[in-house]
Amino acid sequence: MSTDHNREAFRLLRKAPALLGMELLWRWSFGLGLIALVAIAYARIRPVMLLAGGEALNMQDPVAFTESATNMIVPVLPLLAKTFAQVFCVAAVLWAAISALGRGIITRTIVGRLAKEHGVVVAPDAPRWASFAMLQCARVLMLLILVIGYLGGAYIATLTGGQSVVTAALVVFVAFISAGVLWSYVNWVLSLAPIFVARDALSPLDATVEAIAFIRRRRPRLRTIAIWNSSVRGAVAMAITLVGAFTAALPGLPPLALSVLLVLETLAYLVLSDAFLLARLTAYASVAVSELSAAPELAAAIDRSGTDAR
Repeated sequence: MSTDHNREAFRLLRKAPALLGMELLWRWSFGLGLIALVAIAYARIRPVMLLAGGEALNMQDPVAFTESATNMIVPVLPLLAKTFAQVFCVAAVLWAAISALGRGIITRTIVGRLAKEHGVVVAPDAPRWASFAMLQCARVLMLLILVIGYLGGAYIATLTGGQSVVTAALVVFVAFISAGVLWSYVNWVLSLAPIFVARDALSPLDATVEAIAFIRRRRPRLRTIAIWNSSVRGAVAMAITLVGAFTAALPGLPPLALSVLLVLETLAYLVLSDAFLLARLTAYASVAVSELSAAPELAAAIDRSGTDAR
């Protein structure tokens, strides 16, 4: 069944190529905005670091380079922390706004098209920007799980002051990996929740609860979709990496031509990766919409909520 949902996802995307265009538009808009933020932050920090460290970055001795780089960074740590916090806050707002708009439109369109094909009733189409934005903000805030995991591991490591450096590093690593597993699940739930905002017109909290229940009901099918999609994306990444290595090894290729080819290959990977991520979302939505065909009582409840909304 999961293979059928993957096939249905690609079939829908072939019928509606504008969906991929919208996906690339919102993702790359955020990416370009983030690059601009990083460039501004770098332009602000670099002069201060050079003044603090002189020519440290040009030194050839690795040991001396490390010592000089440390002496260069320590005095500007407050500026680094402040700049990072500013970049993160602006990037978080930018992500929430752009992704709520882009992913909201795309999810509503996908759910609507799938509902017509399956002959089921979903909630009436409506923007629901607030719900989509709150879910995207929650995904950003959940990055704190990783921060807490790292800092918690570091704190636990300090409690074992008499232990070796290897033990302390292992404690931090285990804590961070554990936090990563938890974050991965929470992020998966929050990435599925917009489907139920579009399908059932649920509030962000109710959509999150429904996404958890959805994972419990359809975990094998959803897991197979995720594994298939990530495997194909990994194969594509490997293939393009090999093409890039072959390109770099071409004899007599001018530097400008080499740079252009590598940029084009990188862009090709980004386009394909975004296409597969969109296909994964569509396959998940296909599973969610197909549930309505198998559960008439659920479809009737959604129909009643849609009538009330009208």
